[in-house]
Amino acid sequence: MTRWSWLLAVWLLLGGCITESTGGMPDPAPKPERVQAHLDLARGYLAQGDTDRARSPLETALKIDPKSADALVLMAVLYQREGDATLAEDSYKKALRYHPSHPQALNNYATFLYSQERYEEAVEPLRKLVRNPDYPARAQAYENLGLTELKVGHREPAREAFLRSLSLSNDQPRSSLELADLAFQDGEVEAAQAYFDAFRVQARQTPRSLCLGIELARAEGDSNQAASYAMALKNLYPNSLEAQRCSGG
Repeated sequence: MTRWSWLLAVWLLLGGCITESTGGMPDPAPKPERVQAHLDLARGYLAQGDTDRARSPLETALKIDPKSADALVLMAVLYQREGDATLAEDSYKKALRYHPSHPQALNNYATFLYSQERYEEAVEPLRKLVRNPDYPARAQAYENLGLTELKVGHREPAREAFLRSLSLSNDQPRSSLELADLAFQDGEVEAAQAYFDAFRVQARQTPRSLCLGIELARAEGDSNQAASYAMALKNLYPNSLEAQRCSGG
């Protein structure tokens, strides 16, 4: 399965306070603070997997501010956990209608579309997300964009996205593996080996990476290394398709 980063922050403590005026009832907290308090409560419940108790504070937050992008995104997450894809999509679309560039809405909606194998639709929110220079997980967003571009057959845009991912953060092993595979397909064995080596030092070998390692070793005439990868593939993942396809002669 493709690793995706949802980046849903969980704050268990409520920020902000209510200031009392002298000689009377406390002043009501400003609307943003009231919304945030309910969102923090809902996040805590969602972090515990308690969707039933998360619903009420989310509904209250949306009564206070029906256009709150954060509340709409969290409500979409709740619907997804309950298995209601239609309501989840409606909530994501509403958040993006009110806030077209909201980073978390773009990221989560793209993830939602990808999970439904609607890759063509998932590309656009990811392209929009990576254009935001202030998005803190931009390297991961570029990697996700690259994976999605590959799904729709866009090899060069995918390559560019993986390169951008690595330019923003060296700690993106999936981008390195994908670039190794693309380079190997293009006959660029030296470049493929370099990307593969970068992957190896950062991540655990997978059936796919071991298969690629075998192919690279054979291309370079290194029969000992090919045999080593083949043995690892058989021992670690004996029932994988790659073990059947790549570990033989």
